[in-house]
Amino acid sequence: MRQLFRRITTISATCALAVSVAAAVAVAAEPTTGNILTGKLPTTNSTHLIGDGDTGFDPTDSNITKIIAGEENGSAENNGYASWDDVYLQYDFGEPREIHSINLYRNGYENALNTFKRIKVEVSSNEDFSDANVLFGTADVEETAATKLAAQTINLTTPVTARYVRIWQKGHCIQNTNSSWKGYGNGVGLREIEVIAKLKDGETLPDAQETRNIALGKLPYVYGLDPTNIAAISDGKQDDNYAVHNSTGERWLQFEYKNRYRIHEGSSRAPIRWSA
Repeated sequence: MRQLFRRITTISATCALAVSVAAAVAVAAEPTTGNILTGKLPTTNSTHLIGDGDTGFDPTDSNITKIIAGEENGSAENNGYASWDDVYLQYDFGEPREIHSINLYRNGYENALNTFKRIKVEVSSNEDFSDANVLFGTADVEETAATKLAAQTINLTTPVTARYVRIWQKGHCIQNTNSSWKGYGNGVGLREIEVIAKLKDGETLPDAQETRNIALGKLPYVYGLDPTNIAAISDGKQDDNYAVHNSTGERWLQFEYKNRYRIHEGSSRAPIRWSA
């Protein structure tokens, strides 16, 4: 009986060891992934691009990246929708990356639901998308009360490798939830786009949003006499090459950025900076 017990014990221990090893191999096979799009700026085929966002919601649309699909025309059917273009945001990862999923956080309205028109998401190894791989669409994405402001997540059963991503859309249709009104809007707005990809060994991602100087190169409106050397006030250099206000008493400068931005830093010597 003792010999039999020892044999059973040995077999059990061997099986347990095999299971533990298999489990360890399975865990090790899971790649470390992260959002490789943080801080990157898009290009677009639209003639209008404003802002750069985050995943939070603001009813003023102040934190979205927005492009325009076409001219709105209140006298035409569906506000001129038929004449609008499919427009895209395109991002370059800098090198081919193994993509596992993509999250799209779109704009929204407090008292309305959207149908986002003609959504397509594709990736490519070439900037001109001559070898495009379509991951989603083309299809409308309808927002419901349950999915409002939630991300549209595109999970890939098998990861794909690409260097570029394009997110297409052709405006949106709005349905008020506090009235019967509905209509078409030409804006394509995203609060954030996340491309979740396998990270390289030792790669770390930014844990905070980068900032940029939005005053750089812009000339302000002046209240008072014209300053001397006005271009120096926004040349990006914190040196002794000053712009000099020539007015006495109350005087000020005003910069126009044509959109709302989240301001992180401002100074009379340092340019204003905003979150990317």
